[in-house]
Amino acid sequence: MTNEMTSRERMLAAVKLAPVDHIPLGQLFHSTVLGTPDEKKWGNQFERSQIMKDIGLDPVIDIWMPTPEPPEGIQVKKWKEKDPDGPFMLLCAEYGTPCGSLVQKVRQTPDWYSSTHYKFLNAWDGSIHRPKDEFDEIDMLDDWFTRRYKTPLVNGPQDLDKLQYLLKAPKGKKRDEWIKNALTAKQKAREMDLLTQARRVAIGDWFMWICNIEEFCIAMVTEPEYVERFYNIVNDYNKEIVDLVLEVEPDIVQYRGWYDTPDYWGKERHERILVPRIGELAKQVHDGGALFCYLLTEGYTHYHETLSKMDVDVFLGLEPLAARKKEDLSIVKNALKGKSCIWGGVNAHVTVGTGSDEEIGRAVETAMETLGPEGFILNACMYLYDDDVAWDRFLVMVDSWKKHARG
Repeated sequence: MTNEMTSRERMLAAVKLAPVDHIPLGQLFHSTVLGTPDEKKWGNQFERSQIMKDIGLDPVIDIWMPTPEPPEGIQVKKWKEKDPDGPFMLLCAEYGTPCGSLVQKVRQTPDWYSSTHYKFLNAWDGSIHRPKDEFDEIDMLDDWFTRRYKTPLVNGPQDLDKLQYLLKAPKGKKRDEWIKNALTAKQKAREMDLLTQARRVAIGDWFMWICNIEEFCIAMVTEPEYVERFYNIVNDYNKEIVDLVLEVEPDIVQYRGWYDTPDYWGKERHERILVPRIGELAKQVHDGGALFCYLLTEGYTHYHETLSKMDVDVFLGLEPLAARKKEDLSIVKNALKGKSCIWGGVNAHVTVGTGSDEEIGRAVETAMETLGPEGFILNACMYLYDDDVAWDRFLVMVDSWKKHARG
């Protein structure tokens, strides 16, 4: 053990596998949880971070990356029309490029105005809710499109030249505004002495966002050249964004692999398509002086040999239930021991959301004993959401962590 550390020192030490004064609890939130007392409610990520810090946790300030959107010079048309094949209206957009137009049409299902229809990327202060007057127009990219596409943005290799025109890092005033907001977030983190994490670039996830899922999964087998070029275009865009992000010098850059799971990829395609490109981003981040985080929601046990060879500082998202499948914490810990930090350990929705005090306490204790003490950050994975975890359940987790944090 070391002498008492600041939160940022503790988190950096954990990621770098160095000794810590106690195991950090770096809990990630999606929004205010159910039953949060009025005096504990927050309006932005900075208020939340101060509340969590006062409780004794180790919160992280997010530097949200620019939302992918058409660059200047691309003509954009948006409209609504009736779906001829179903009961819903279609929200439509057309993007005119020098190579021709890309059209996307999304079914406006009855839950379109649901409170869970958040923005694809948070605002710089952590706000996730879109203004109501923006609900009836679609952005170029939105996680909400995944199962609502009538016509996805990209339908095959014929669309890739057009896609290449759309994926560009912001320039001019938009770039300047992003830099300004990112530096403000970083200054807030400095004032609170907290870690900064730039979120997020992705590779595998893109086929879920802009393609027909089933057709792309088939193309992984039948059209490998199309898939390779698709991801080269995506990663060229990623590299532009990472170059921009590294200008503000975050502590960590997060790669999001939410859909990098074995269900879609399997070990062979994960190693052949994703791992080399993730490695390119990791090298770029390390060369730029930051640490590299791989957010992976499930598949650790299946992928453990592959993950152990990757140049990743911290893996975010390991938890034992993992979408009702079993992850073996010991196998993953042994594979990564001495090489990468693990950030996770406890399931959020089932364990913290519905577990008894004893079940939550047992889960926290098991995670800390199995994955700690060095190279481990506790987190109920993936996030605490406002519709599945209540404040009192969260505090049970916190109390159990405090009981075991120092070993």
